[in-house]
Amino acid sequence: MFVKVEDLQQGWHVNEAVLASTAHPIILKGTILTEQHIRFLKVFSIEFVDVVPPEENPLSSINSAASLNEFSLTVDMLEQQYHKTVKGIKEEFHKWQSGMNVEIARIRTIILPLLTYVLENPEQLYRISSFSKKEDYLFHHTAALGILCGMIAQKMNYKKGMIVQAALTGVLADSGMSKINYSLLNKKTALTEQEYKNIQNHPIFSYSMVKELRLLKPEVKLAIYQHHERIDGSGYPMGVKGNEIHPIAQIVGLADTYHALTTDRVFQDRQSAFKVIEFIQEDLFGKFDLPIMNALFSIVANLVPGTRVELSDGNKGKVLFVHQMHQTRPLIQLSTGELIDMVKRRDLHIEKVIGKQL
Repeated sequence: MFVKVEDLQQGWHVNEAVLASTAHPIILKGTILTEQHIRFLKVFSIEFVDVVPPEENPLSSINSAASLNEFSLTVDMLEQQYHKTVKGIKEEFHKWQSGMNVEIARIRTIILPLLTYVLENPEQLYRISSFSKKEDYLFHHTAALGILCGMIAQKMNYKKGMIVQAALTGVLADSGMSKINYSLLNKKTALTEQEYKNIQNHPIFSYSMVKELRLLKPEVKLAIYQHHERIDGSGYPMGVKGNEIHPIAQIVGLADTYHALTTDRVFQDRQSAFKVIEFIQEDLFGKFDLPIMNALFSIVANLVPGTRVELSDGNKGKVLFVHQMHQTRPLIQLSTGELIDMVKRRDLHIEKVIGKQL
């Protein structure tokens, strides 16, 4: 029988595989529903599911752990959901270019499925980063910015509503780019000083596009305006500093900087997350609040003993010990048995995390 998703109950048996405009099922036939499955169905906006109640299902006594293993197949849907999100953002951007207003309900619909999934599965952030491409960089950047802002807000123990608002801030921060000359956004040579100044007007345009939206909190609108301000006063458009800058603006600013440096762009190849973190810590120290920096670092570079990594010279090994004061430079044992203290080997950095030691 077909049942509305909001009426589903744990323990019910899925009678037919569930598709979500995808090539492969997001939940397989025979799965015994858990609370996690039901949440996931809601994320993908599924309305009805063909199920069999436990009393009618001869297989209901089977432990649902097996179906949870099958649920890992939904990870294969992540890339499709990511590209669907980017496509939605691109469509909205083109509407803004034509003079249409921001539809906040539509923005929520675009970003929430991906945001919800990643908040519950933060280890998948590395996969999301790998999906970004030079082509349509602005739209990939916007999607990633929304996700990163939501994750940082969650790490800083924001309430659920403000986590969503922080994500929306990230998505809308660069909406004002739609008011910048299109040829300038797609220029394949270096920007002139005047062109760069024109680009710096985008926070003003973004704010003007969202200031009348009732579903955005006033502090979020302020954060959109301030997302390029820095606490040392070196930012724009107003050059304010310190506590004058809203914390959500700092979250967006830091996420913006991090993603831009760890993603391939027309004029710049991506850098390792660990190398970027060290750059932020050393070269950008004093531009962002330390708690916000620590929240981001704990998300993107959470090393623990047993983590398998690849170094910048191609060698692979596992983390043996993490220095409290130098968390991006642990003691590593290479596959050859050699020990490398990254604190002393400044010529090396961690290129990527391979996985966890079992």
